[in-house]
Amino acid sequence: MKRLDPQRPLLWLASLAALAGIYTLVASRAARPDVLPGAQDIAETFTALLGSGQPQPRTGSTPCGPPWTLQRTSRDPDPAGVSLQASLAISTARVLFGLLVGLPLGTLIGLLLAWNRRTDDYLHPIYVLLRSVPPLALITYIMLWLGHSEAHRLIPIVYAVATTAVIPTYHGVRDVAAKYVMAARSLGARGRLMLTKVLLPAASPAVLGGLRYSLAIAWMTAVGAEMLMAENGMGNLLVGGGMWASRLQTRSDPAVILVGIVALPRWVGRWTPWPGP
Repeated sequence: MKRLDPQRPLLWLASLAALAGIYTLVASRAARPDVLPGAQDIAETFTALLGSGQPQPRTGSTPCGPPWTLQRTSRDPDPAGVSLQASLAISTARVLFGLLVGLPLGTLIGLLLAWNRRTDDYLHPIYVLLRSVPPLALITYIMLWLGHSEAHRLIPIVYAVATTAVIPTYHGVRDVAAKYVMAARSLGARGRLMLTKVLLPAASPAVLGGLRYSLAIAWMTAVGAEMLMAENGMGNLLVGGGMWASRLQTRSDPAVILVGIVALPRWVGRWTPWPGP
């Protein structure tokens, strides 16, 4: 078992501190708070988003041109209730739903394709065709069937997770050593017994490894769907800094956007793509 080098956490902290220092220096030299907000603005926004969810208007919260103080109008939506933890909770709930529904579905499809050669020959072209369709491209078509509801945000996540989970399951079952299968068959294992006692245990490392990839894909799809068609969640928080202005006078807060961007990688994590079947 490999031991963790005690110097590595110090190196991680040093690299993060160096990155924060470089950003602070660049932001102060650039003097463009409408694009690069200062560290103090980001810290105040982070505190506000964790609290009441109402960042105080500041100078330089405009999409372009010279900075001026953002003034709310009577048509501006009420920002109350928009907070970082609430947005993360809503997006997390959507991601968990996609995983709970999409993972079993994708695992079953992967098992079916890997277990039966004839089924693989028939369904493989269909799967390749479906996998090439971007999940976010389904939003409009889902709305035609189900209307403007939570379904057009959840179904693309389920679709993305299911198509992703097929790949590691397929390769995990196909890569099971032939000697294990032959030994099990010589002992009389068939059908369900072969599946539950031999194939699934042997393929479980690949399936669990694909879980991390599915989690990353679920988060990417959830945030993308929220940026397009949602009134809450991390995607909505990122679009225009929560769009706390009228659509006729769109003003965004770059500090809110940066806080949302920094908050996301901790949930997405690292992933490595799998080859297709």
